[in-house]
Amino acid sequence: MKFSKKFWIVACFVYVLILLSIMLLAGTGKLLNFPLAHPPYDKLGHFILYGIASFLCHRATGKKKINLFNYSIPFGSAIFTMFTAAEEMLQAILPNRTASIEDFLYSFWGIAVFYWIGEVWDRTKGH
Repeated sequence: MKFSKKFWIVACFVYVLILLSIMLLAGTGKLLNFPLAHPPYDKLGHFILYGIASFLCHRATGKKKINLFNYSIPFGSAIFTMFTAAEEMLQAILPNRTASIEDFLYSFWGIAVFYWIGEVWDRTKGH
C-alpha cells in the first residue's frame, strides 16, 4: 500500500505534537514517577521516539535530501538531528531535566536506524 504525501505530513504533524507533549511533561516534572523516563530505559525512549520522528519527517518532506559538505543527507533526518541537539541543550537549563551526550547519541542512532529501515522498506515495496 502506498501512502500519499498528505498522509505522511499529517502523521508527522500529529507525531511531533505527541513528542512535544512528552517533552513538556518531562520538562515540568510530570514524568518523575514514570520508570521509562529514567536511565537506562530513557535511552530506548530516545532511540524510538526520535527514530519514528525522523522516519515520518523524511516521508513528509518527500524524501528530499540536502547537500552538506559534499554529502547527500536526508532532510527529515537532518531536521530531527538538529531538533534533538537543541532539546539536549535546553535540558541543561531546565530544573527537572539533565542534558546527556548519551541521550543525544541514542537519539541520533534512532534517527539513522529508522531512516535505514525506511529505505529498506521502500526497496521491498518498490517505492
